Amino acid sequence: MATETEVLRTPQGFGGVGSTSPESQAEGLYSDVPPCSDDFGPFCPTYGDHSLLLGFGPIRLRLEGLSARQAALLMQRYGRFRATGGRVTARVRLGPARVPHFLYHRPGVFERYRMERRQDGRTLTLWSYEFAGRLDVEARKADLRLVEPEGVLHDRGLENYLRVLTASFVLEAGGFLLHGAGIVRDGKAFVFFGPSGAGKTTITQLSPDDLVLSDDLTLVVRTPRGYEAAGIPFGLAHHHVPESAGSFPIDSFNMLVQAAAVRRTELAPAQALAEIAGCLPFVMQDTAQSARGLDNVANVVWEVPVHRLEFRKDASFWNVLTEAS
Repeated sequence: MATETEVLRTPQGFGGVGSTSPESQAEGLYSDVPPCSDDFGPFCPTYGDHSLLLGFGPIRLRLEGLSARQAALLMQRYGRFRATGGRVTARVRLGPARVPHFLYHRPGVFERYRMERRQDGRTLTLWSYEFAGRLDVEARKADLRLVEPEGVLHDRGLENYLRVLTASFVLEAGGFLLHGAGIVRDGKAFVFFGPSGAGKTTITQLSPDDLVLSDDLTLVVRTPRGYEAAGIPFGLAHHHVPESAGSFPIDSFNMLVQAAAVRRTELAPAQALAEIAGCLPFVMQDTAQSARGLDNVANVVWEVPVHRLEFRKDASFWNVLTEAS
């Protein structure tokens, strides 16, 4: 899963890990420290006894083991997505890690964000630099260990883990998490997808008067009304928490291609399936999840138009999109 999040580490992101004090010479400080059974379980400490239920699309994640301060900070950041009811998709119990990192990043060296995974029967363990999480898939209970109680490393670890849970559980509801931007205009969601650098953030910046669901990850959900797009609140880095917790009927999917002129071409279902599937984060390396993801995408492309959108860095692409709607 080395390329899934497409986040580049910076030396500042891991300040303090590379200390040269005598205490820092302990075994494992300068190497990866994969989690073991001692990192998880009911007897491992939590931060406190507060909880918060977050809801987006069909997903309900209950964060447990929070301190009062953590609960307040999360409410400040994600309050728009606080849920008061609905079936809980998974319970996530938070607590402090026993180690300063699980994956080691050498200071001063840039690398693509790494995330490791281990499947053992019904238990899935994921870990990266700043977190390790163990999920009991059948019980829908997770233990999450974070190297910091708040701040950059805490936020990054929490959000990356919850992103993975979201991408996995939404498959069960017939949807998927897409590496794409979602913008709502006149009540309809336009989804723009592509790899990093394709122009997703640029598209949102060129749409200042529209409702932005995401400039990075958009949740595609199946509803009785048809397929809709929703944002997830885990922004990370420069990505913002969505401006709405609602979901909106999808007008079209648009694969971004930067060009000198604006043009939109509809893709055949087979090509549309391949292009969208290539932008599903976190799930395509697992056989069962990838199969379900492909099925869900196949169902979508037969109902919602998928286009190749050639655009330049101005808002003229909206003329093409709205004329065709």
